[in-house]
Amino acid sequence: MKASNDKRKYLTEQELKQFLAVVRSVRDRAIFTISYWRGLRASEIGRIPWSDWDQKKKKIYIFRLKHSLSGEFPLSPQETKALNAWKEIRGNDPGPMFPSRESSSFILADKGKKAPGIGRGMIHVLFRDYATEAGLPEHLRHAHALKHSLGTHLIAKGASLYDVKDWLGHRDIRSTMVYAQMRNAERDSAARKVYEQG
Repeated sequence: MKASNDKRKYLTEQELKQFLAVVRSVRDRAIFTISYWRGLRASEIGRIPWSDWDQKKKKIYIFRLKHSLSGEFPLSPQETKALNAWKEIRGNDPGPMFPSRESSSFILADKGKKAPGIGRGMIHVLFRDYATEAGLPEHLRHAHALKHSLGTHLIAKGASLYDVKDWLGHRDIRSTMVYAQMRNAERDSAARKVYEQG
């Protein structure tokens, strides 16, 4: 997979900071902090139950879709901070970690049915709006850019392909190799710029 500088599939670390800086909603900050650090698909976010956060151990169980590998992971300090801030508003009641705003409470009046978690469509709308406000490149204004960003950032920080594979829940190492290829393309582009100037 080729990743030219203007068509890269991930946010730089600076762009990620710009994005999070415009997210003023406590709930939305928690959503996108967890989404980034766990490398989640938009469809996985609303499925996380509050009970999958082990608050004492500072761990979270992630159930992944599309035959990816699920598991329990230690939370980053950023995730713990974001979840604690969200807990102050949400409370500690059972239900989805991020309920849909379409329901005014976690339990719907209709036969005690549980409120749904936030839908993937709303995740995409929120991400696009915040990304636009943050001035991110137009082709990166979609929520899946966070998953690509994490994989690329982990490799840039020296994580092994096998660590990244486990972190992102990949069954096949070839899926993880995409992030190494993205990083290599970025390195090649930077080298070309330097060489052209010299």
